[in-house]
Amino acid sequence: LALHAASIVKAVMEHDRRVLLFGPMGVGKSTLAVQLARELSVLKRTCYCLNADPGSPAFGVPGSLSTAVWRDDSWQVTSIAALCTLNAGRFRLPLVSAARLLAQQLPAGMALIDAPGVVRGVSGRELLQGLAEAAAVDAILALTAADRPPPLPRLQHVGGHLYDVVVRGAAQDLRGHGILDEGKFRIAVVVDRVQ
Repeated sequence: LALHAASIVKAVMEHDRRVLLFGPMGVGKSTLAVQLARELSVLKRTCYCLNADPGSPAFGVPGSLSTAVWRDDSWQVTSIAALCTLNAGRFRLPLVSAARLLAQQLPAGMALIDAPGVVRGVSGRELLQGLAEAAAVDAILALTAADRPPPLPRLQHVGGHLYDVVVRGAAQDLRGHGILDEGKFRIAVVVDRVQ
């Protein structure tokens, strides 16, 4: 994963944008966020993160959403919004509302949105659309297990906006915004919101 953080930053994060990390629980979204923040730090770029997973937060307090800035090789919490639940799937509306408030407080710059691991069914679809809209996302990194294809049809139309989806084979580099195959998981890169 760390080997490809530089490639992802180069291909997807050449300029500041809001990137949603989407995928099932345990696939590596929070780990990828740390690696991307480290790589951006090496490039002297500030990286913010909105932790939208109340049940398994990478930083902050369980049962809440929080924002942080990457400093001194770790996330430094800047704000917290109490959600009072660990269940992201069941309490989608309060989660998306809290994410909207926190996203509005983020300074301009590079921001990662670490989504909860709810990806299936109505809950997954509503969370994906709600978080993409609430955080004004303009790129999505969808992580999946290596033996499963990324949910590309679901990602092509998110939050009322059409996303340009280009998929490349695992052996190709990220210059064309595609899929990285790490053996354990894949990363589908969805970028360039079309208005």
